[in-house]
Amino acid sequence: MVAYSHAWDEPAMTNEQIAAALTEALERTVDPAEIAALRSGSVLEITREVAGALCTLCGVTDVAYLLPVDDEDVDIDLRLKMWTLARDRGVQHLAARALTRDKLRELIADLRALPLRTR
Repeated sequence: MVAYSHAWDEPAMTNEQIAAALTEALERTVDPAEIAALRSGSVLEITREVAGALCTLCGVTDVAYLLPVDDEDVDIDLRLKMWTLARDRGVQHLAARALTRDKLRELIADLRALPLRTR
């Protein structure tokens, strides 16, 4: 989303620039480390407030891009299956934000097709 939100001949916003813009928009301090963790996927949860401000900053009109919406329990179940399969197959990095259920099921099927890790 951040990479898409700038002109082709300009660099993407840095974590510091994003944090500064969100700090101004939210009228509270947003740490660049929080943005870095979200961008790297080491933190998967984001507050509605931060998600909304980030989407606005990046020109995304639907906050659902960053937040689950309907049937969260189904989504959580599918995500747990996905993360379990990824762990069991030794997948080191997987970014899977705002997938549709159908796409998430496809990803789960792809992960199931991978061999189990042996160590």
